[in-house]
Formats: sequence, structure tokens, C-alpha cells
Amino acid sequence: MAKALNTQELAEKFGYAAAFIEAYPEIKTLMQKAVSEGWNETMFQARFKNTNWYKTHSESQQKAAIMQYSDPAEWGALWNRTQMHIIAMMGQMGGNTGDWNTINSVASKMIWEGWSDERAQQEIGMHLTFGAGGMAGGKAGEAQAELFKYMYDMGVKNSDAWIQAAVTDIVSGKKSMQDYKNQVMNQAAAAFPGYLEQFKTGATLSDLAQPYLQSMSQILEIAPGQVNLFDPTVRNAMNYKGSDGKVTTKPLWQFQNELRSDDRWKKTQNAQDAAMGLGHKILQDWGILH
Repeated sequence: MAKALNTQELAEKFGYAAAFIEAYPEIKTLMQKAVSEGWNETMFQARFKNTNWYKTHSESQQKAAIMQYSDPAEWGALWNRTQMHIIAMMGQMGGNTGDWNTINSVASKMIWEGWSDERAQQEIGMHLTFGAGGMAGGKAGEAQAELFKYMYDMGVKNSDAWIQAAVTDIVSGKKSMQDYKNQVMNQAAAAFPGYLEQFKTGATLSDLAQPYLQSMSQILEIAPGQVNLFDPTVRNAMNYKGSDGKVTTKPLWQFQNELRSDDRWKKTQNAQDAAMGLGHKILQDWGILH
């Protein structure tokens, strides 16, 4: 009777690591049968592809399993490289580079399931970190700043939760920045229906409101950076109904005159100078001053 081959001998005969054979009893049993019945390598591979192990493991999983047991050093190096790659991606995207649960989870998926960078990016995007003031870092922070600016220029406010969800979608690749800008544009058009066509050509509410913002800054002596589209005075001017009932901008001369009736104007140097000028004119008319 022929001597039964041990695991090492089985491994040498069919080119698999002994540790790999020991890890999967189904494969070990198949190899023992192949030896006892004198299968050649072609016959073995045909039967091997019919095992439950082969059918339930993808190509990437099979390669990972074989490497894990046949070359532990390369397996360790692969894990290290993949972890470093994930950490770099997380840093660029604005994720927490100390979140080892996410790092190891995504690295495992890349190695065992063959995840692409794009798929890994989607997963990392679900674990973004929003720090002080709800602001993110990395690419997430850049996307957040761009979205904030567009909202500001369109006179739109959204909740922190909305913004963070948008940034998460953008950075993870689920939606584009333009998708969310379109949402903001529609929000602005709902509030200012007279400007939808101009918004579609790329104009912002800030562009259209510049003459009103500048007039308000000058007449009420407010620093330019402190005059914005969220002031009710400006919003009313940009949502003015003309005599035909259509929404348009208030005539600039009318807007400027109304600013001089605003309580804020009474506290300006403009108002004081105008009052002194009027007083001087009255005294001249009375013949008191020449």
C-alpha cells in the first residue's frame, strides 16, 4: 500500500502552501483524493473549480487567501501598503486618519474583494470628519467652502445637516458639485422667480444685486462686507413687483430714496451733512447767513 502523503508533500505536488491546505479542509480532502487516484494537474484543477470554496470566493479573494498562507511576508507588506494608501486617501478627502476601524475595513475590502479606489472613496466619504464650526478638511473642506460661497452668492441658507450631507455625497462621488449647485439655484429661483433664466446662464443673485448692495453700503455707510443678500431691504428690492404684477428689481432711484427714509440713515454722516446743509440754506433764506 502506498504511503499517504503529508500536507507538505501534497502542497509540493500541486503547488499550494501547506498552511493554505490546512486552512481549508475541503481542499485538503480533494488533494488527498487526487493523489490516491493519480490525477494530473489538469484533472485536479477541473475538480478544484467545482469545490464550494472556489465557487464562493471571487478571484481577488482566492488570490488573497493563497498569498496569506503562501507568502506571509508579502501578505504583511500588502496590508501595510493598502493601509497607507487608505490613510492618504482619507487625509486628502478630509477623513479621520486615526480611524483605524475604517482604515482596516476599507483595506480589507480592497484586498479581499478587489475594491477600486472609486469604491473605497465612496466608503471613506461616509466617515468624513466635521470639526469646529462644522467645517471639514481636505477635499471635503474645499467642496464645503465652494458650496458655501455659491449659497451665499445666491442668497440661500441651508442647515448644517444639509451641507454636510451634500459634502459627503460630493467627496464620495455619489453626486457632483454641479448637482448641488443646481439644487441651490432652484432654491434661489423659488425665492426670486424673476431671475431663473439669468441663473441658468450662470449669473448669481449677488451679480444682479450689486447696484443695490453698493447703494446701501454708501448711503447707510455700512462696510461693503457687511451688506449682503440676506438683508430684508435688499431682498425686497430684488423681489419687487412692478405695476404689471411681474417680479422684477425695484427702480434704483426708488430704492435709494427709500434708504434715506430708513432709521439707519438718520445715524449716518450723510444724514447729518444733509441736515446741516438744509439748516444752512434756511438761514440763508432768512437772511441770517450770507
